[in-house]
Amino acid sequence: MPPRLQRFRMRMMRFDAETLYIPGKQQTSADALSRAPVERPGMDDVNFVDEVESYASTSAINLPVTMQRFEEIRNAQKADEVCAKIRDYCVQGWPDYMPHNPILKHYYEQRGHLSVVEDLLIYDERIVIPRALRLDILERLHQGHLGITKCRARARDSVWWPGLSKSLEEMISSCLTCAIHRQEVREPLMSSSFPSRPWERLGMDLFELKGKSFLIVVDYYSRWIEVKQLQGQSTMAVISSLKEIFAVHGIPDLVVSDNGPQFANENFRKLAEEYGFVHTTSSPRYPQANGEAERGVRTVKALLKKNDDIQLALLSYQASPLQNGLAPCELLMGRRLQTQVPILPHMLLPRVQQPDLTTVREKEEKYRSDQMMTYNRRHDSRELPELQPGDSVWIRDQSRYGKVTQKAQQPRSYHVQTEHGTVRLNRRALIAVQGQPTKTRVPESSMSNDPERPDDSDESDSIGSQRNQQINRKQPEGASTPTAATETRTQSGRLVKPPKRLSM
Repeated sequence: MPPRLQRFRMRMMRFDAETLYIPGKQQTSADALSRAPVERPGMDDVNFVDEVESYASTSAINLPVTMQRFEEIRNAQKADEVCAKIRDYCVQGWPDYMPHNPILKHYYEQRGHLSVVEDLLIYDERIVIPRALRLDILERLHQGHLGITKCRARARDSVWWPGLSKSLEEMISSCLTCAIHRQEVREPLMSSSFPSRPWERLGMDLFELKGKSFLIVVDYYSRWIEVKQLQGQSTMAVISSLKEIFAVHGIPDLVVSDNGPQFANENFRKLAEEYGFVHTTSSPRYPQANGEAERGVRTVKALLKKNDDIQLALLSYQASPLQNGLAPCELLMGRRLQTQVPILPHMLLPRVQQPDLTTVREKEEKYRSDQMMTYNRRHDSRELPELQPGDSVWIRDQSRYGKVTQKAQQPRSYHVQTEHGTVRLNRRALIAVQGQPTKTRVPESSMSNDPERPDDSDESDSIGSQRNQQINRKQPEGASTPTAATETRTQSGRLVKPPKRLSM
């Protein structure tokens, strides 16, 4: 509660009045109190006023600030042109209408909360910080690298100036230490589209288990898995195994892999050009982009660990129905495979008529939709803001900053320029920072007397007022537009429209 209201309440404590509402139409004279006779105050009244002033002064002294800091802020307020003007208004009285000054306008809207106690300008029970001390106060509020909510809560207990909340938000968003340790946010799951036919799109990857190297190839349509043990992880070994697989099942349209050295080289590019398929890679250090192959690796590793005969275990997988009701062998070959489980002979005959692909596609879409909802709910995922060319970013896994040059063709991928060259990274690995990150960088706008938020006591602002405040901040100090010159708002923010009078 501001000292002004504290004084008023203490004065009224001497009376035991009953408040009764009487409509104005029933009152003969609505301003009767202004006609009351004025008597000279007695000694009791003078002593009581002194006690009230003493209480207000004690409230200001009890603020969490040392006397030396009090004196420093008091002198800075006197030296600041805006604070000096506001102090005069608080002592001598506020004008009925504030001149069209974009700086003083925000203080005028909060004049009911401003007062001068012990020659110190305060806002309710918070010290008004002049422009010269705002940088130091922002750094002190952010000590410990607390989040925006905690910093705002600390500010609400001690200091205030127009636009404080926005200044804190800008400083924290550009703090390098906070960017490094910021909690990773997972974006909503983006499932790959279901292909139109078998062996149209393949995913491949390499993995090691028990000292052996393997190549895995997964069909996006049927989830058929091919596993080849390699004599080494060279490019030629991978190409030789791929040719064997292509000789059995045919050449795909698209092959997806990671950016491993076995795939990102000239020999593999020549293979793709010679065989006529398109080779695309996922974002570096983001295996989720090649999800089909990664899921296949997990399945095959489990089979290798649990079974001595890997080929027999793989046969059981290929003959087991998927979520859409058909087994990988049925989707790829149009027939069932004979396993060690007894089956009627006619069930092994090839299908003369292909299964109803409409039903298969509907089941696939429902399964992927349910999977997406489960993932998003479990990880509380949300979309990250899209980056623009020129934005500065902090790269999580590389512990360095870079600058976005352009958006890549792959979803949620960007080309980022670093000190070691240009790399393609997923949005999840990038943290947007304002400008080149520093340890405690404070934007210039936080030092301005022309605020973006006139009052930070309310955490939530309307979208419309935020847009209007952003427009006001772009104007230089003292500047005004024809619209701003005629705009007046009440303390609650309502726009006051002056009456249109006939000019004669």
